[in-house]
Amino acid sequence: MCATMIVEGPIRRGMARPTRWRLRTLLLFLLLALFGCNNGTSGSNSTLLDGTTTFSQDVIAELPNPQTYRLGLHTEVTGAGAQIGDLTIRAARLAVEEINAAGGINGIPLELVVRDVRSDPQIALEEYRQAVAEDDLVALLGPLKSAYAVLMVPEHKKQTLPMFIGATNYTLTEQGADNLFRARPSDRLGAAAMVTVAIDQLDSKRIGLVYDSDAFGSGGAELIRRELSQRNRSPAADISYTTNTGEFDQLVRRLANAQVDIIFIYGTNQTDVGRLLRTIRYWDLDIPIFTSPGGSSIVTHNVAAEAQDGILAISDGFLRDSPKTARFQNAFEHRFGLQPDTYVAWAYDAVYLLADVLAGHPQATGSELNALIRQSSFEGTQGRYQFDEKGEGLHSVTIVHMQDGVPQPVGTYSLAGFVPNSKWRMVEARLGQTSEPIP
Repeated sequence: MCATMIVEGPIRRGMARPTRWRLRTLLLFLLLALFGCNNGTSGSNSTLLDGTTTFSQDVIAELPNPQTYRLGLHTEVTGAGAQIGDLTIRAARLAVEEINAAGGINGIPLELVVRDVRSDPQIALEEYRQAVAEDDLVALLGPLKSAYAVLMVPEHKKQTLPMFIGATNYTLTEQGADNLFRARPSDRLGAAAMVTVAIDQLDSKRIGLVYDSDAFGSGGAELIRRELSQRNRSPAADISYTTNTGEFDQLVRRLANAQVDIIFIYGTNQTDVGRLLRTIRYWDLDIPIFTSPGGSSIVTHNVAAEAQDGILAISDGFLRDSPKTARFQNAFEHRFGLQPDTYVAWAYDAVYLLADVLAGHPQATGSELNALIRQSSFEGTQGRYQFDEKGEGLHSVTIVHMQDGVPQPVGTYSLAGFVPNSKWRMVEARLGQTSEPIP
């Protein structure tokens, strides 16, 4: 069953509005029916349609123009990932509302068409197929999670529809799809940043690697191993878990018994990461923890609470790091009464980037629009988007230190290396020492 909603201002559930050709067809049928009623059997009066009034244009031309730029959004409205899905919808919706309030794109409004992937990769694929076939989209905001994207991207290569993704698995942009645009930093950057900081800055010797066994987690773990191998290292502990794992006690015991001096976590669901952090703290394993972006999420804090304090995490960008990001956070909080998550700023940016391209080329669709997006340079809340030949839009990550649920930036990482800021030395000095094995 298709689960869609149309978002122009307030959220409305339902199917898409008819396009202009559908209205023409409907009106033609109505006129034919009216003719039939007045030219048929007894009692009819064929003169009822006669008249002397003339019009400057035909009635179809006087119909209201229903044209909109229809932008699809694939996210988790229901299921285990619904919390982050809700924030993603709000971020995209905020951008749509702001653009439409300012007059739309050359007077034409944006329309957000949301499909619920229900936290299920196979349903996500089915909803993708229906969106491409039925929703009359100018572009698609695809999945945040790599487990969904790995199924969609091979099929999407056959389309011309532009698709922005938040999924970060490095293989997604290496399949030759010229209509795919990643709006978050690749895991290649995140994994390299984690290894560089751990070894070069913290002098870590025994790294414990914990990861979700899905496409995101296993892909990130593979990159971690590659980065370590280049330094003639390997993980002291290498442990996977499945999404929605409820109990991590045995996993944490294995980490402690391996005498690791830092823990890398590559987790997909923020609720899993939150439970894992709580378990690590419960067993008093007081060593540095460095996570993929999920560790800095508001959803993770809702589960982990104070167990999130003190960890390092990769972050796409840092809210309030610039006037543009501060404006996004303020607008989000004012509109919804909630704090945004760095996980969802990409959706806000993608809407504005697309609108910026269409404002200069209002008729562009398909391959032409893909080429224009690839040539664009756009300053968003997460930094400047400049897409390379693979479709990578962002080329650096921020490393943050978590305290009271708030990410504090301590440096950035790009291909040029790690650049600490003034807070790094203080944070470095506060990181814990290796714990004894749990008895």
